[in-house]
Amino acid sequence: MLRVGIISDTHLRTPTDDFKLFVDKLFRDADIIVHAGDITGRAVYDYLSNWDLRAVRGNMDDPDLRDLLPEKRVETLLGKKIGIIHGRGAPYGLENLVLHEFQEVDLIIFGHTHTPLNIFMGHTALFNPGSWRDARTVGIIEIEQEIRLHHVKGG
Repeated sequence: MLRVGIISDTHLRTPTDDFKLFVDKLFRDADIIVHAGDITGRAVYDYLSNWDLRAVRGNMDDPDLRDLLPEKRVETLLGKKIGIIHGRGAPYGLENLVLHEFQEVDLIIFGHTHTPLNIFMGHTALFNPGSWRDARTVGIIEIEQEIRLHHVKGG
């Protein structure tokens, strides 16, 4: 089994002590961390790079992160194709926008809205972990033969 920690919209310039405690606690057993954009500061990216980090840029990221990170990416994990993107524009209808950014993926991870979401559109799962900054929610994905997704609220 592969365990993936999902986070988005941290909106931090540097990793604060409470952020580090939060990440260390909730992702201590994670094999990989996916960040779906709006990391904001390079120091936060550097901290999360202590794990196997797969990240995309968001609309609020510093210029050095925008240069470093792709707008979207596809990862194949245990045979499952996973699209990762931040999102853009208004939050309404964002699910349709991100769905059309990828072809033939099993799961799309996105952020931008700060609202946790776990739905299917056709045969594709769409998962938004919410926002660490606002609701202190993240996601955990467990991949075996199937993908299991759930939200976790931290302190």
